[in-house]
Amino acid sequence: MAEAIRNAADRAAGFDELLAAMLAGGDAEAARKAKPLLDDARPEDLVDAVDAAVERGVDMEALKPAVSRLINLMAAPLSRRRREPPRGERLFGSLMAENRALLAVLDRGKPLAQAINDATKRGANPARHIVDLREFIEELGAIEAHYRKKENVLFPWFEARYPRYRCVRVMWEIHDDARRDLKDAARLLDAAAAGPGGAFDPAPLNKALGRLYFDLNANAWREDYALYPVMMDLISPADGEALFAETLDYGWPFLDEAAALRFTGPEASAESAARVALEASSGPNAEPSDGPGGVAAAGGFSGRTGAIPNDVLAAIFAALPVDMTWVDDRDKVRWFSDSPHRIFPRSPAIIGRDVRNCHPGASVGRVVSIIESFRRGEKDREAFWITMKGRFIHIEYFALRDPAGRYLGVLEASQDLTEKRAIEGEKRLAD
Repeated sequence: MAEAIRNAADRAAGFDELLAAMLAGGDAEAARKAKPLLDDARPEDLVDAVDAAVERGVDMEALKPAVSRLINLMAAPLSRRRREPPRGERLFGSLMAENRALLAVLDRGKPLAQAINDATKRGANPARHIVDLREFIEELGAIEAHYRKKENVLFPWFEARYPRYRCVRVMWEIHDDARRDLKDAARLLDAAAAGPGGAFDPAPLNKALGRLYFDLNANAWREDYALYPVMMDLISPADGEALFAETLDYGWPFLDEAAALRFTGPEASAESAARVALEASSGPNAEPSDGPGGVAAAGGFSGRTGAIPNDVLAAIFAALPVDMTWVDDRDKVRWFSDSPHRIFPRSPAIIGRDVRNCHPGASVGRVVSIIESFRRGEKDREAFWITMKGRFIHIEYFALRDPAGRYLGVLEASQDLTEKRAIEGEKRLAD
């Protein structure tokens, strides 16, 4: 077994077998036999084992609990290997600080839920406690900003640089689980607050809160003990700073102003700049990033109807009340409009990313089906509309083709039509 621990291929096979045992429901004997391997568990062992299972096509609903069981076996050794980011590092430092703050918030929520259970046991009206817990659930909604940082900034970078990246697909699935859990808890509390003042059954609420707490804790742990340590070994100080700058668009979930200043204040900025300068002066020259996958930077637009300089073209895209994204004929994201009020957040890190990795598992199949129908020439347009945070959002996909009919990719265009749907009468230019 000592040789298996040293040999990368044998390590991978050992953890693949363990995960297979967990998929079968758990096997105490398999865990006992693998104890020397488990005692030496490393973050990349978990990341790689999950990647292999996703690549094999293991059903996600079966895989998620199996991964949880495997993590239970690996928890102690991975905890011993916990790493803190180096001094002056801001990307993972800030994300791990958000996780610590989240866990503190979760601790505050436990007595709120307990108060509802205690009140119902005594036959008392839990209305006041229901209001308190509903406000707490609203506060937990800030996790969306943290998840957006991962989905739009970290995941694309990781996918481009770590061949066994597919663990992020499982992580994204749990993001979506947590989102549903938040909605379920909010719905149950809203129904309780609006209902008659009689007896309240807390059982469905307790179940929803249990799922929510599990998913939020699971994601935070897997970030701190698996994903971030693997990424820390890959990323340069300069790339880390570039990604950190992209996360600033999403704010500071669960951190107050003083905590955020630890990463944005003058001292933090100076330390980070020193790390980048040290790398540039002492390390090998880094290869340039892929950028937009070989697509030359545009120098403006020229056609039979006129010409637009590049700066004006950029201003036009920023001014238009439409979010646009271009996915090329190889299904890679190549461009998106940089509007100051985007409906769906985007990060430059997605440039060059396969469109399949830009959507959660529940919708990726539909997206691929649309693209393939465009590629085959069966369709040229597909439209959807949703209500999001009380706003009516219209989403269209257009097939792009050159004059000869050659497929050039897909344009996604999204608009907030809430105000336009309410327009009546006329407003003329002369008015």
